[in-house]
Amino acid sequence: MLLQKIKTLLIAAAILPCFIQPASAHVVWFDYKSGEYNILFGHPEEGPESYEPSRFKEAIVYDSDKQILPFNLNGKQDALSLTAGKNVAAIQGFFDNGYFARLSNDEYIRIAESEINNYDNVGHYLKYTKAFYDWSDALAKPFNLPLEILPLENPLALTPGESLLVQVLSEGQQITDNVTVEYLGQVVAKNPNGTFSIPIGRKGLEQPIEASYSLPSNSNLTISYETSLTAQSISVPEPSDLLGLGFLGLLILYKKKLLLNK
Repeated sequence: MLLQKIKTLLIAAAILPCFIQPASAHVVWFDYKSGEYNILFGHPEEGPESYEPSRFKEAIVYDSDKQILPFNLNGKQDALSLTAGKNVAAIQGFFDNGYFARLSNDEYIRIAESEINNYDNVGHYLKYTKAFYDWSDALAKPFNLPLEILPLENPLALTPGESLLVQVLSEGQQITDNVTVEYLGQVVAKNPNGTFSIPIGRKGLEQPIEASYSLPSNSNLTISYETSLTAQSISVPEPSDLLGLGFLGLLILYKKKLLLNK
């Protein structure tokens, strides 16, 4: 009897996140590390979560002239990463998180598309993202996504203490109503002109900027859009730095050899 109760509790604990986590709170974003662009999903302020790689539907890689570059999509355990050659200036991505039925204010359950009509309140959660690693006049223009965050200045050139002004766009047009913008887990107040001011920290944009917007519907199905924006400087070592590292390595090797010969 005790074993059966423990088993029941473990099953309940496993499925609980599917019910209590609002599906609209998750975003997808890129994070560059060690030569690859990791595709992450979750709450940026809490850290990434595992996901079904098949839900990531599209990536487009651009150079600074906004010309499309080839890339490779790499499978990891419960995640994906992207690798590309040189001159990567920006990446956009699309993640379809599927359908969730809302059972109460804090209860959601994932359902199949064929089950939509079985529930009164269903959301289709579509996630978009943009990441900048360089800046140009071409990249400063809208990407015409269903929902995107548009920086009104170069996010890579701002210094700590300054603010980045952004707009939220749908298909290239600014939207100001029913839009929520978050940064570092906090809702960002809207400026009178419909823009949002994002504070720049010691390392630039410390986390993705997030925005969410739901498209009104007359049926039981609501289309919910979430988007994110990241900007990362990718530093490439100068040839002189590489020479310095090589000399340092030789010096360490020489000292080790002297110690061994003692």
